[in-house]
Amino acid sequence: MEKKNLNHDSRSLKWESNGELAQKDLSELIERLKNVESEDTSSELSRLGTKSNIKN
Repeated sequence: MEKKNLNHDSRSLKWESNGELAQKDLSELIERLKNVESEDTSSELSRLGTKSNIKN
């Protein structure tokens, strides 16, 4: 089984005490997903990423 070379191990994501992902990790996760998802899904991920940046 081939393992993709990722700069950041998803198992090491930092979770905040409120149960949400740390902003940096959330942003990185959204960017990764946008690279592999369809255009419609990528647009929605961008919208959610923007929403999460405003919240914090």
